[in-house]
Amino acid sequence: MIKTNVNKYFNHGFSNPMLQQYANEGANVLVLPICPKCERIGLRDKGWALYKTMACPHCGYNGRATHQLKAYLDEELYN
Repeated sequence: MIKTNVNKYFNHGFSNPMLQQYANEGANVLVLPICPKCERIGLRDKGWALYKTMACPHCGYNGRATHQLKAYLDEELYN
């Protein structure tokens, strides 16, 4: 089994141009949700505070997020 390193995951996670711009503007990307469907970084959606609702700009998933980027990296779930 080949493990994925953090840099390779960031290339995957930030493959959407909208997220690249968001990160380049200095936003705190560590609080962004991870899409449970495609494992890319998504955006908080209406209902985030109560239900952790997110929208994925890559695959179109709209629903509950299970992790935020910081926890995803800390737990090395990208491997």
